[in-house]
Amino acid sequence: MFYNFKKYDIITIGICNFGDVYVKNSDIFMINADPDDIEIKKNEIAQRLGTARGYTDDIIKKCENRLKQIICYKGVYIRVPVDMETQDVCRFDFMTAKSRYLYKNLSGCREAFVFAVTAGITVDRELAKLRITSNAEYFITDGIASAAIDSFCDHVDKTIKGELDCARRFSPGYGDLSLELQSPLLERLNAHQLLGITLDSGFMMTPVKSITAVMGIRK
Repeated sequence: MFYNFKKYDIITIGICNFGDVYVKNSDIFMINADPDDIEIKKNEIAQRLGTARGYTDDIIKKCENRLKQIICYKGVYIRVPVDMETQDVCRFDFMTAKSRYLYKNLSGCREAFVFAVTAGITVDRELAKLRITSNAEYFITDGIASAAIDSFCDHVDKTIKGELDCARRFSPGYGDLSLELQSPLLERLNAHQLLGITLDSGFMMTPVKSITAVMGIRK
């Protein structure tokens, strides 16, 4: 059971117990949002469904409305120093990432936001049901859910950086940044306890509509 925060609340998590959630780190922030306040980008939906921009029909509306009833946007983030002294090596306080692409992305940064967001396990359950009952609704709902979590991630980006000049977010699995970094990243964020995110042997996340990322802070 998760502690229920109001929409858009940003909470500092200390050494405390919220129901079933025990948190160690005092520098973790939690950010949630009400489904009605996250606008799912129509161009993202169109791209994922392979339709023209602005196209919709009854089944797409049905799937989107149903998704909004079950989706649960949650995220956690930290702000940490990053050491860029060694070429193509980015050292954080909890992991070392060897990546030419991330190093280039974080050029000029001495700090970074590290975060994880999820749409919740209820979306996974709905997709599992639709996979059996309706291939069409499964495909549409899966595409809309992917667009939804990306839209929430954009919201988190904007909220946490405020007026700071930040690099574009960069996720494990992109370019040469190993998916194996999901493990220390999620552990540092207490994402299993706070968001219910777990990893399989291939470092893929459950709930499947989850994103982890690093966003460098230039100033």
